Amino acid sequence: MSRAYGVIDVGTTSIKLKVYDGNFNVVYDERVYARTQLSSDMRAHNPTILKEAFEHFIRKARSLGVRRLGISTYRASVLAWDKNGNPLTDIITWLDRRPAEVLSRPLYRILKLIPPLDKILRVDSPAVKMKWLLETRGDLKARVERGDAYIGTVSSYIAFLVSRRYVNDVTNETLTGLLHPKTLKRLTVTYEILGIPKAVDPEVVDNNAYIGSVDGVDVVALIADQQAAVIGSSCFNLGCVKLTSGTGVFADTPTRDFMMPGRGLIPVVLYSIDGRRGYGIEGFNQSGGTVLEWLLSVELLRDLSEVDELVERAKASIVFQPSITGMSFPTLRSYGSGLLYGMRPGMTRADVVRGFIEGLALASCSIVKTVGEVAGGVKVIRADGGVSRSSSYLKLLSTACGVAVERVRGCDATGRGVALLVALYEGGISFDDLVRLTDIDLTVKPGDSVIKTDLRLWEESSRWDLRVS
Repeated sequence: MSRAYGVIDVGTTSIKLKVYDGNFNVVYDERVYARTQLSSDMRAHNPTILKEAFEHFIRKARSLGVRRLGISTYRASVLAWDKNGNPLTDIITWLDRRPAEVLSRPLYRILKLIPPLDKILRVDSPAVKMKWLLETRGDLKARVERGDAYIGTVSSYIAFLVSRRYVNDVTNETLTGLLHPKTLKRLTVTYEILGIPKAVDPEVVDNNAYIGSVDGVDVVALIADQQAAVIGSSCFNLGCVKLTSGTGVFADTPTRDFMMPGRGLIPVVLYSIDGRRGYGIEGFNQSGGTVLEWLLSVELLRDLSEVDELVERAKASIVFQPSITGMSFPTLRSYGSGLLYGMRPGMTRADVVRGFIEGLALASCSIVKTVGEVAGGVKVIRADGGVSRSSSYLKLLSTACGVAVERVRGCDATGRGVALLVALYEGGISFDDLVRLTDIDLTVKPGDSVIKTDLRLWEESSRWDLRVS
């Protein structure tokens, strides 16, 4: 193999190894599925599986001729480990709601109403999850203060396995609530309010930085998965919205400079490359591919490949609110409770599936529209993620949003973005190449979908109280 760029993508559903050639085509693809520990509020991962998969993928990459490799990770998920890299806790994922107990206390119920603490005191905030872990593991806080243990994001844990250094990249660390995205200074108020030890202070590096070497493979890129997808979709220009429809649905768009948005959006550092930082804003819903997984589990879907055929065949539809694992747009619904409305005699499996895809597309569009209204407009949507394999979903999305949707080839902008960062580190491409190296395999425009949706009823249903006991 003449040129090989290795990528390890640590996702919520699976851990993947991909190898790209010099033209950024995938020439090898392997994955290990994560085992999620589930209860009413718990969504935790076993870090030993992550560690073993990572070590296996490093060896496999080396056997395939990879000498340099980059890593992306899912975000806002934390764990603790000892000085030898052995996990001390489960990974408390971004979907885990047990830390909500912290925010239910009177002090935090008041503080989370005050900007900008409202962006930090959230159940999906790594800082809040760290607080919860430090309290539930009685000896952990003392060990962290002594330097006998570390607590941090999945990205900082992977970086430790590579380098034996306590280090994290800018895109991941600025989402913890412990580091200001603009100044990169520690937010001492967060440490004080949550009682987090000052020792929780990893070194912060650029996304195209040398992290370390493992078994002869240099790790030269580390980045959060959604930010990697921005790079992989070449979504650098104002008006471009990167929409990843995977386990959850994430919309990111660039802004001229750092801004603190309202309306349920969060500020993000999209990239930090050789000290050059790009800023943006993001909105997300927790429910995306989880909806399709549910359809498969109850056998309303036999295989994901039949989604488009069923949608096209449907004669009727239902109203569906995809909030089965929580929802932020169009209406904040932090508890998991979906809605089906409009079931009638004679409805078929195809009608139900169509309703689910419509609901997902309309919920995704509500994020895109909110992001666009705050950032100054939407000119194009660049789509990736497993749900984007459905052309029906993309057509509905384009029609609802009123702009063209371009799908990234292979539906994996994250892996492509990491491969581009590795190539940039090697000097094979320039920063300007990141902007122009788009790879689109499908473009749909408003009106391409002939399906008529009852948008008024759907928007009204988003405000119905879906809480169940």
